[in-house]
Amino acid sequence: MAQRRRLLVVGMDGMNLPLLRRFVNEGCLPSFSRLMARGSTNRLLPALPAWTPNNWATIVTGTTPGSHRLGGWTVRRKTDPWDSPRVESWESRVIDGTETIWDVADAAGLRVLIQFYPSATWPSPLKHGYVVAPGFHDAPFAIAMPMRYFATARGDAAARVEQVGAVARERTTDLAETGAPPGTSAVRLAPATGWANLPARALAAELPIILKTGETEYAHLAVIPDHGGRAFDRVAVCARQDGAASVAELEPETWSPFWRCALGRARTEVAMRFRLLAADPGAGSLYLCRSEAYATRGFAAPAGLDQRLLDVCGPFYDWPSIDPTLGAAELATFTSDMQYQGEWQVKAARYLLEHDGWDVHFSHWHLFDHVNHPTVNGADPDGPEYDPERAAWMLECQRRTYQAGDAVLGQFLQLADDNTVVCVTSDHGMAPAHRWADVPARLAEVGLLVYNRDGRTIDWSRSAAYVQADRGSEVYVNLKGREPMGIVPPERYEEIQEAIIDALLGWRDPGTGKRPIALALKLQDGQIVGYWGTENGDVVLTFNRGYGWGPPLDGATAGPGREALHGSQIPTSETRHFTNLACCILSGPGIRVGYERDWERHGLMRMVDLAPTFAHLLGLRPPKHSMGAVLADLLEEW
Repeated sequence: MAQRRRLLVVGMDGMNLPLLRRFVNEGCLPSFSRLMARGSTNRLLPALPAWTPNNWATIVTGTTPGSHRLGGWTVRRKTDPWDSPRVESWESRVIDGTETIWDVADAAGLRVLIQFYPSATWPSPLKHGYVVAPGFHDAPFAIAMPMRYFATARGDAAARVEQVGAVARERTTDLAETGAPPGTSAVRLAPATGWANLPARALAAELPIILKTGETEYAHLAVIPDHGGRAFDRVAVCARQDGAASVAELEPETWSPFWRCALGRARTEVAMRFRLLAADPGAGSLYLCRSEAYATRGFAAPAGLDQRLLDVCGPFYDWPSIDPTLGAAELATFTSDMQYQGEWQVKAARYLLEHDGWDVHFSHWHLFDHVNHPTVNGADPDGPEYDPERAAWMLECQRRTYQAGDAVLGQFLQLADDNTVVCVTSDHGMAPAHRWADVPARLAEVGLLVYNRDGRTIDWSRSAAYVQADRGSEVYVNLKGREPMGIVPPERYEEIQEAIIDALLGWRDPGTGKRPIALALKLQDGQIVGYWGTENGDVVLTFNRGYGWGPPLDGATAGPGREALHGSQIPTSETRHFTNLACCILSGPGIRVGYERDWERHGLMRMVDLAPTFAHLLGLRPPKHSMGAVLADLLEEW
């Protein structure tokens, strides 16, 4: 009897095939180069919208938001009050009975390992496997976002703290897509009064740690200048106002060891680390950052696995500490963040393979998406912010990120034997967004959506339509008898659907004359783009190429934006250099070497095709609700 194949899926969020091939051709990605040479590399059509949570759900279910319900970051029943808790994308119940490939494998007695997956993973749905660091984007174990600190001894420096914290999603789909940026704190370095075990010349500052609950705790920064003030003899982060209570002795451009402590009223045990990016003793200033504070307990199943992995792999954290485009020190910090996270997953996979065994592995790693948002508009010669000198730097940020990905991929490939099918896949790419357009503003402009005097909250008594911004491709009818706040009589339902579609398709960008919206359909017609069901919006839409959903900088309904976005644009949006399409590399037993589908002749491979193809390669049935097909042209047997 033939031995059953193993499956190693390494998910790389936002991986862009044109860039990947460019860097492979430069010779700086040896691991990708070897994998592509012995397998098949193809463009992959995401489900609509080209967002993270719904496409990672599509990869494992073989179906679209019509079945798995994830059109964005949360699911809310239309019958629920507006302010009721929503089901987050990482919750197991979010897909409500839609079967995954890991459900099929688990039922067949195979052992599955799922790492850092953003869709339908927690609590663990597995009987025979493991779930590690579940979720992404407001994940349950991320306790405090990372933060940059600017510390200065200047007498005129006013302390300030800027922290986005929980994302306000009802108006700004762009923030729902990109997540909350790291916070920034400017703090005053002053004489270290009240401290113990420091010399008289020492300076000190409090470093705020803002929890997602809204609570604030503090670490304590101690700085000892030399006697001439020309250097810093010591820079330390302390647990309290005591020079002997150091938890991190900081050296330039080096991460400190992890500090493990308890935060908040719940006294959640977390780990975080610090990095000194720059110091100017003459000016009496320091620039440092802190990683995300991530829980050290409860983040893995079955019970007890968290402490085993903590001992073997160290602490985990899921969000980068800094924007990589700000400078060389920031880029080095970002890539070390990303490489740590990827290598952590390799260590966990290796440890479990050697000690408990697994047959199927799925991971998610957000490295490319993080670098895409701030760089694509400037790096692409066809982008809105292109400048040759700045573009070279943006491209270097991408190159360094791909090199970090390549280093980790090489370690993952060491886990694959001759009987292992390897799949490296993304969920989408990214193309430039020349203009942003604000759907709520457009609905308000035509009177379908009405705001209260504060300009933020919805006046439900006068609004016939509304949006849920953390989903991004839908408009809802405020239907009486369905929504608790509904005002539209059922007999006017299709009339309001038509009015929404007219407003969207009749919308012209005042700066360009172009239509921001490429497609708008009634939900009853949404089957053709993968939408149906009771939770999805009553009108399904996608933006035209070059448009992102977010409030324009000039306050118009459509105008200039801040950065590139993927989820709002039609999935096929692309330029000569960047694409919104995903890509997939398959290699191993049964896979044709060197094959690439002629997609213009035979159509794009689709995200929904991966789950049934995985099932076929493992000798399993496909997930029950799969809409995809086995990618037969990839297989040697056919």
